[in-house]
Amino acid sequence: MTSATSNAVERAPGLPALAAVEQRLRWFVVGWITISTILNLVDRQTLSILEPTLEKEFGLSAGGYANIVNAFLVSYTVMYTVGGRFVDRVGGKIGMTACILWWSVATMLHSLARGGLSLGVFRFLLGVGEPGNYPAALRVTTRWFAKAERGLPIAIFSSGSSVGSLLAVPMISFVTLWFGWRAAFFVPGFLGLIWVAVWALVYRLPSRPIERVAQPAPQPDAAAATLPARESLLDLLRNGNVRAIVLARLVSDPVWVFYLYWTPKYLSNVWGFDLKEIGLYAWVPFVFGGLGGVFGGAASDWLIRRGVSPARGRKLLLYGAGLVAPLGMTIGYARSPAVALALIAVMAFVVYIWYIDTAALISDVFPERVIGSVLGLMGTAGALGGMGLNWLAGALLDRFHTYTPIFFIAGSGHLLASLIIFFFMKERPAAISST
Repeated sequence: MTSATSNAVERAPGLPALAAVEQRLRWFVVGWITISTILNLVDRQTLSILEPTLEKEFGLSAGGYANIVNAFLVSYTVMYTVGGRFVDRVGGKIGMTACILWWSVATMLHSLARGGLSLGVFRFLLGVGEPGNYPAALRVTTRWFAKAERGLPIAIFSSGSSVGSLLAVPMISFVTLWFGWRAAFFVPGFLGLIWVAVWALVYRLPSRPIERVAQPAPQPDAAAATLPARESLLDLLRNGNVRAIVLARLVSDPVWVFYLYWTPKYLSNVWGFDLKEIGLYAWVPFVFGGLGGVFGGAASDWLIRRGVSPARGRKLLLYGAGLVAPLGMTIGYARSPAVALALIAVMAFVVYIWYIDTAALISDVFPERVIGSVLGLMGTAGALGGMGLNWLAGALLDRFHTYTPIFFIAGSGHLLASLIIFFFMKERPAAISST
């Protein structure tokens, strides 16, 4: 495919529609990368679901569990940026194949763990492969969908992580109760190998450009005009819009890291849930996470179709979600597990609006050649923040034995991130120079 074909610009009104077979293929691609994000979260969340079981098996304290989670987050933090750059170099097909093959094998290795140390080593290996999935999936989507169409497919594949979290709870609980906790790590890893085989056989690029340069004369993309032809990470970080969105994700991503890894433990410690009860009820917030993701993508696309600029449409959704997020501060005062789960569900809705609309926002503001790198920087920042909040959660629980201050901190994250986007992310990026 030529470089002209691989560049994404605005769709021409008179350009013929994709052939029927490619129309079907592009939605198959969306469906298949959605399955990859489902598997990504199943593999990631297995540890948190099994925490009460592994606590007894290996004698883990809250601090010890936090260290195992952070072993994953350390490699995840570094590899989100490295994975984004890797995907920008090799493309979506090879990038997704390499990442998912790696993390599937790493997941299967967890079944060989003999204690906290080996479990931490396998979590570190898992974190090497997992983050590359998201830059690769976003790059694939930009190849198959025009700007005004991207919100929904990005929402669909991103919400796969919510579906994965939802399915992980009953799936891992069932497999553990019937076959033991080691099988609960092996099975999802094996499913990932099947995913890779199908992807390698089926995926290809579209046969023609999805978008075209606007008429009457080509105009450089606003973000592209501020970026040199070969961008280093330092070049990207000199851009004010990159710094703003990275900082926003630094303070908002840790919220979901906390809920993802600590909700089963919270339900067990505070409300006395056993593994069966966790399997029956802990999936509920993830349903609302998926709904939030689809709502965020579809609603921003709706605004764009009615004349709102793409960047403005995404940001309006982010601001609204940020205003709702402080409800999460009240979870520590809940008087019943039903109320607590309902409030966590609201937070999941907010979190996924943010995931979807910040991912779509970077595809609106920045040129295709750097979106993997920008998303990688965002993910690295979020994982760094997640490490900090995860460590803090373990330390506070070991010392004070209460979740209330942690819920209060988590409830402030998206409001603060909204303020960062509002004050520091502009419609047109400030110019940066190559070093």
